[in-house]
Amino acid sequence: MINIKNKESNDQTNWMHYLIFFIIIFVSDDTFNFGTNENLVYIAVKYLIYLLLTVYLLTISNLKFLTILTKSSLVFYFIVFSVFITVFLNFDFSGGYVYQIWLFFLALIIVNFYSYKNFIDVYLKLIYILSLISLIIFVIASISLSFFEIFPVQYNSAGATMYNLGVAIVFADGSYVRNTSIFREPGVFMIYLNIAILFELFFKSEINKKYLFVFILALFSTFSTAAFITVGIIFISFLFTNNKSKASIKNKSLIVGLLSIGFIVVLLSGELYSMIFEKMGKDNIGDGSSLARAMSVLANFNIFLDNIFFGVGIKNYPLFFEKYTRALIGFGLDVGNNTNTITTILAVYGFLFGFLFIYMLISFAKKTSNSIIVRTFIFLVLIMLYSNEELRYSLMSATFLMWGLLSRKKVEN
Repeated sequence: MINIKNKESNDQTNWMHYLIFFIIIFVSDDTFNFGTNENLVYIAVKYLIYLLLTVYLLTISNLKFLTILTKSSLVFYFIVFSVFITVFLNFDFSGGYVYQIWLFFLALIIVNFYSYKNFIDVYLKLIYILSLISLIIFVIASISLSFFEIFPVQYNSAGATMYNLGVAIVFADGSYVRNTSIFREPGVFMIYLNIAILFELFFKSEINKKYLFVFILALFSTFSTAAFITVGIIFISFLFTNNKSKASIKNKSLIVGLLSIGFIVVLLSGELYSMIFEKMGKDNIGDGSSLARAMSVLANFNIFLDNIFFGVGIKNYPLFFEKYTRALIGFGLDVGNNTNTITTILAVYGFLFGFLFIYMLISFAKKTSNSIIVRTFIFLVLIMLYSNEELRYSLMSATFLMWGLLSRKKVEN
């Protein structure tokens, strides 16, 4: 952990741990308020808060970790190199490059600020609180949306109407209620929940069953197809764990029970089954969500293959995405339909950044277990999560990736 120049009391340190993680989660491109909100004041406030956070962490930190070539710092410098190559070879000097580097730099400082245990404990507690609040609001919204008419009505970048409760967002014009918490989409919320479940099952000495149960309920209430598939793979992978403190009959019976209950509930509820899996059917290939996800893979990968080393750059990327989707399906899609982080990075930045991104996912997966089977399953989960939403400008995502690069010695301390 980074040495703090000015010794603080434990209470102050703990308070700062929570405040910093609150900023990472709440003041984020992943949320409605600071991500897709049409009110630009929120965006300006986000940059100001990130600047203050960066200055604070640099002020209190011993910055030797930036000069010592650890795995995390080396990857960060390669990311910077990759970005600069893309900038100059594409003659593209968009501000998005600075922001991309800034996020990974801030993430690098953050993961060195926390101890291994604090990082996990603070994240789980905040996601637990968010999940509880979101479930209460989800239940109320399922009864009647009219309860929220007293709250401000705002619009996201896609024109959807939202009730902004501050502690949560409620879609005002949806055909059915989905739990999105503070995030811009239910699919983003489910990523945070899946990471919380990964931490709870694989990175703690004992499973907090209360936390796990709340995370699963919140996950169900997102009605995200990818959420059900990924959490199922996570549970199955846990059955292969060989960690002596967790591989008990009791723990594995709990997971088998949760898997069975979830499977039965979904199958017995025709409406629930339809809401979750209808867009996977062959008759729904033209559905906006399914089409966008397919094009996010195919179009982006084709862009990458034609610009394999340096990508097309941030400025040119929307034009290329529209052009390549038009070639594939006969009409062009706006880049706002893109939902895949991995293939977008390949298309925008090319091979080096794409390789580094995959390497960070592998490094994260390796920390879950000594079992090759478990690591493979978790890597598959991470690929699916990062293929479900566009998270290039997510500080939390960058932080997870940098945390995954920490050495085993650091992680076990």
